[in-house]
Amino acid sequence: MNRRGLTIGLVLLLAAVVTPSSSLEAWFGRAPGSLTSGPAIFKILLGFHAALLILWSKRRPLLQQRTVVGQPVPWLPLAALTVLALVLRLIHLNSCLWMDEIFAVMDNISPPLNVILTSFASQNQHMLFSVLARICVVVFGLNEWAVRLPAVFFGVASLWALFLLGRRVTGDREALLATALLTVSYHHIWFSQNARGYSGLLFFTLAGTWLWLEAERRGSLRFWLLYSLCGALGLWTHLTMAFVLASHALISLAQLGLRRGWRQEGWWIPFASMFLAGTLALQLHALALPEFLRTGLGEVSLPSEWTDPLWVVREALRSLKLGFSSVAVLIVGGVVMALGWLDIHRRNAAAAWSFVLPGVISGGLMLAMGHNLWPRFFFFCMGFALLIAMHGALKSVELVRLPPKAGLAVAGLIILASALTVPRVYRYPKQDFTGARDYVEQFHQPVAAVGLAANAYAWYAPQWQRPVNDRQFLDLYQGQQAEWLVYTLPVHLKAWDPQTWQIVNRDYRIVREFPGTLGDGTVYVCRRGVQP
Repeated sequence: MNRRGLTIGLVLLLAAVVTPSSSLEAWFGRAPGSLTSGPAIFKILLGFHAALLILWSKRRPLLQQRTVVGQPVPWLPLAALTVLALVLRLIHLNSCLWMDEIFAVMDNISPPLNVILTSFASQNQHMLFSVLARICVVVFGLNEWAVRLPAVFFGVASLWALFLLGRRVTGDREALLATALLTVSYHHIWFSQNARGYSGLLFFTLAGTWLWLEAERRGSLRFWLLYSLCGALGLWTHLTMAFVLASHALISLAQLGLRRGWRQEGWWIPFASMFLAGTLALQLHALALPEFLRTGLGEVSLPSEWTDPLWVVREALRSLKLGFSSVAVLIVGGVVMALGWLDIHRRNAAAAWSFVLPGVISGGLMLAMGHNLWPRFFFFCMGFALLIAMHGALKSVELVRLPPKAGLAVAGLIILASALTVPRVYRYPKQDFTGARDYVEQFHQPVAAVGLAANAYAWYAPQWQRPVNDRQFLDLYQGQQAEWLVYTLPVHLKAWDPQTWQIVNRDYRIVREFPGTLGDGTVYVCRRGVQP
């Protein structure tokens, strides 16, 4: 019997039973009744997890753990890649925030921790990231680099998660090569400098997949518990983690059917671990859950280019600097990826399917719901893609019977090509709101920021006019209070404020553009009546 586990479980169970909901709300600085059913959900789940802990403390061995001989970790190259990755992700960390970061800072990071933990007004809330960013703000002050520090941490940590997963599936050499490729990846650096939870989601996706495969191999209850914790924290970071867990559940279920594994003792433990991940995540979200169900879950995406799956493809090609004329590159890349995935499938079918199912499920669901299909929603699959690509490249060299050194040369060229794109990360801010602001303000005339730019300049220029819909802008326009106008992301402006967009195109002329690394994220400065 585990006396410590039993004691903790009994204390938590007692707390769940005797603590009034009003006391829980008061502890989080909320008025009585303001969290509606959140405290009750929290207490029920607390009691449930306490009961599980009590039962676990009286456990008998549930699995026969298999002995696995560990391979030495190549500490030196991993340490070198870690240092390089950290340096690359700290350069220009203090550049201007882009739109989503500004929303996050204003709504989810600036408030105190008690508000963050009990608020989920929109899907822009990445709870674990918000908590960590708030801690950084308290320690270092409210500035651009401080709110991005957790993204840097998760970005660097994801290198280690990728290596562990890679060595489990393809071996140390390919795992190191894929990790090196991730280190100098333009997109990974971009997201590791993004004050959002996407680099955290990537880390938990890779770590969770590794823990799932390792727990299956070892038959280890400890690894299954770590998997549950990893899944819960991933869900607390971003709900897309549910697609990763769902993929693991489907694959495990298929394996049970193929092997008739339900006849084996402990067959249910993987599913119990996934269920535990879900209930722990629900516990972490409990106090904010009613608000999420009331407002965050009901967000809509108006029909626009962003809901068109072809736009995702075009944007991905644009970010990779590949036009549709590069058909040969696309075909060769597709063949290499197919070879890599098929060979991984031959070695480990479960791993191969876990690499592709999360992206397929998430993309299919968002397409069915008519949700905006932004490329960043698929960033969590990046580690899988790099492992498949690196394995495919080396497998291709092997198939044409070139010497092993040729494979390393090809891998080196791929890593070098990726490294050559890194300077583009630092060329511009993600969106240059401050550059546009400083340019306009030198003319000392009325300025209006419209569309999403209105929200951005609530942070960077609160003194500006910021109409948030067509009617407010029309009032400013007719009152001659918008000599200068600033907007960004025209796709959104066209869909959400069509009358404003019509007036902008008819009566304003662009006098200056401030580009950014965000796709279509140029900030446009216009003046009324100026001829091109």
